[in-house]
Formats: sequence, structure tokens, C-alpha cells
Amino acid sequence: MIKFFRNIRKDLMEKNKTGKYLKYAIGEIVLVVIGILIALSINNWNEAQKDKMKATNILEAIRSDMVKDLDRIEELKPFWGEEILYFKKVFPAYNYPIDIDNIVDIDTPSQVDYFTLFDYDAPFRSNTSAFDAMIADGNSNLITNDSLFSNIQKFYTFNAPTNENLFEILRQRSSDLNYKYAHIITYKPYKNISDLTDEYLIADLNIYFRSKNFYYWRTFIINQKSLTDIIAQIDKELEQ
Repeated sequence: MIKFFRNIRKDLMEKNKTGKYLKYAIGEIVLVVIGILIALSINNWNEAQKDKMKATNILEAIRSDMVKDLDRIEELKPFWGEEILYFKKVFPAYNYPIDIDNIVDIDTPSQVDYFTLFDYDAPFRSNTSAFDAMIADGNSNLITNDSLFSNIQKFYTFNAPTNENLFEILRQRSSDLNYKYAHIITYKPYKNISDLTDEYLIADLNIYFRSKNFYYWRTFIINQKSLTDIIAQIDKELEQ
């Protein structure tokens, strides 16, 4: 093709057809420019397709992490919820609002012992590997849906660390309670938790369980809704 155009140009120059040569030269330049633009367009399309595929993989990975988070929430909710519900059963004066369901209730307060209320509480920790990898690789710009990216970013930069901080605060308060009332906890001068008469301990327990209830609400109720909404957004985005 290049040889063909070269022969035409040579022929026009030899015949001294300057006007036609100039027109030909302009036409050749136009064809070259068009060729370059087409090549750029194809290259841009290919890059866009690669970015779209990367974005799909990122969203699928984030979705997978969030599904694991939902499963973990469903696993932990009953353990945290029953402690709060049972405390309210023992101390009806605890009137802080609770949002707890699917917990097996008990008949009498005497069924609640110390270990029922203060068993080990496993923390909820979000799976952040996919989000962390996206940020580390500098690929956050690949999620072009601003609303979706904002919700994902908010969950991992606010919700997730808030969960961690609240749990650490709660664990410290539990440790302080155990230290402050070690004599009561160790020697148990009562038959059941419901037999407690120490007003200071009861007051501190009320404060502690309010904190526990807040952790439950913030970590499980709010996160469950946030994760469910974001997963629905991701599914909609992946369908496009």
C-alpha cells in the first residue's frame, strides 16, 4: 500500500503536476491522520475493555468478602443478642431499647448464671482483603459508579474500623468490671445473678450492657443492612 502511494507521488512529480500533487499530498495526510485516529480508537477501546474486566474482578472479590461478612454476622448475632436479652430478663429495670430477634428465651431469671452473661464474645472483623488490594494497586478509579464506590469506601474506612474500636472499648470495660468486682465474681456470695444486691455493681452492669447493646446494634444491625444494600448495588452494576 505504501509502495502504491509512493509510485503515484513519483508519477505526479515527474509530470510536473504541482496542483494535483498538493491535493494528493493533503489527501495522503488526511488518510494517515484517519488511520492514526482509528488505531487510537481501537487501542482506547481495548484499554477500556481491560479496565472493565479489572473492575468486574474487583467488584466480585469485594462482593465475596461482604457475603462472608454477612455469614459471620449471622453466626455471631445470637451469642451477643442472648446475653443482652438475658440481662434484661434478670434486671427488668434495664429499659434500654433492644432490637433482638431469633433468640431462645428463658422462663425464669434464675436460669441465667454468670457465664451466660459473660461468656467469651468473639469480635466481628470485616474481610477487607479485596478492598485493601484495590487501594494498594491504585485501582479505585476503575469503579466508575460514584455512589457505589462511596458506599464501599465508607464501609471499609468507617464501619469496619468503628467495629474494631467499639469492641476494644467494650473489652476494656469488661476487664475493668472483672477487676473492680473480682471479690464478688470469684467468691460469688449469691446463688444466682438475680440475687445480686450490690447497687454499684448493678449500676455498672447496666452501663456495661448499654455499651454492649450499642455494639450489637452498630456492628450487627447497621452493618447487616449496609452490606445487604452494597451487595445489591454491586449485583446491579455487574449486570450492566
